[in-house]
Amino acid sequence: MREIHVLKVIAVALILSVHATGAPDRVALAKEGVENVLEQPGRFFDLKIPEGFTLAPMDEPGIFKWKKDSGEIYLVVGDVFGDSDERVFNDLRKAANNDKRIDEVKILRVEGGKALLWKEVPAGDPGRLQVWRLIAVTKKKKMINIDFMAPVKDFRSFVPGFEEAVKSFKLR
Repeated sequence: MREIHVLKVIAVALILSVHATGAPDRVALAKEGVENVLEQPGRFFDLKIPEGFTLAPMDEPGIFKWKKDSGEIYLVVGDVFGDSDERVFNDLRKAANNDKRIDEVKILRVEGGKALLWKEVPAGDPGRLQVWRLIAVTKKKKMINIDFMAPVKDFRSFVPGFEEAVKSFKLR
């Protein structure tokens, strides 16, 4: 139960930090001639969005979404609030390992930080969403959260693209 609470606190802090840090929204990027956060000068990570996914409008500044049919990819970047990047990472890892809804937890080695990929157990309802979550915590106290999702009935068709995106993730 504590682990779930930690995840909720971190998620809320991450979303709030996006607002507090003035993370660029789509409107601001468009004014600068940059339509996609992944093309923004000075970004500190790389990610290849799978073929066919297109940037979709979002009402929330600092949250980016790409869509293809029933598949979606969400990206949020923010500051880490806490004692240390190491502690936040370890708390996230422990929470994921203790969550019965998560089937697999992988630690990904990335230069300049640490990343976790966790894969949810598919729900029994084919219409419910299945999610893979990639969370990176950098040594400079930044956090990147990327959700790859689709309904259970369609998820397998997106797996090759989602795997390609995860493999392409790099901190700069």
